[in-house]
Amino acid sequence: MTPSKRVHSINIAVNVMRSRLTVIGFNIAVASFQINRLYGTSKGIDVAQQASPHISLLLAIALSMAAMVSYIYSSEYDQAGTCTSWHLIAGDLLMYCGLASTLSGFFIPIELILSVMAEEKQALSIHFSSLKNLMLFVGSISWFLATYIGPLHAISHSPFPKRTNMALAFGYFILLSSLGVITATAMAIDMNDATSISINQWLIEFLQPIRW
Repeated sequence: MTPSKRVHSINIAVNVMRSRLTVIGFNIAVASFQINRLYGTSKGIDVAQQASPHISLLLAIALSMAAMVSYIYSSEYDQAGTCTSWHLIAGDLLMYCGLASTLSGFFIPIELILSVMAEEKQALSIHFSSLKNLMLFVGSISWFLATYIGPLHAISHSPFPKRTNMALAFGYFILLSSLGVITATAMAIDMNDATSISINQWLIEFLQPIRW
């Protein structure tokens, strides 16, 4: 059996791909809503002027679109439309990365928003502090699940050859590295840091919730 035939003997039901397309559509809608919400923020909150949440949400939309293309490319042009290509797993990795970016866009502004609310109700500042910590904790868990656990599950359960899965894992690392440069640059803009992005700033992006 040739390598081509061996790969094409893998037939994954098209409904697997369709369910993921539904998740992507939902993620695009949520990210778009949050972008509009950031621009509509009032009461002196400077979230609308922050680069980090906007960049994260725009990345979420771009990654989701790329995942959509990858999913569509994974299916055969036949009556069944089964998925036979490794592009299905690549789509999974892009989808998880898009979800993580949406989470970043939601939780990066949390501290600033709650701090402004606490100033208006100083008697309740202790409750706002606890709420902020709890929200960031929940967001961090979700971010780690989307960024690392989901992709690890996708690659470890991939029915494609080991060499293909290793290439996908390496490609995902390159993707995370590239996104880390972008998000670190956005964070430097928010901090009014005119210096070049350092290695430490880049590495922090692999554990991004610690800077939320």
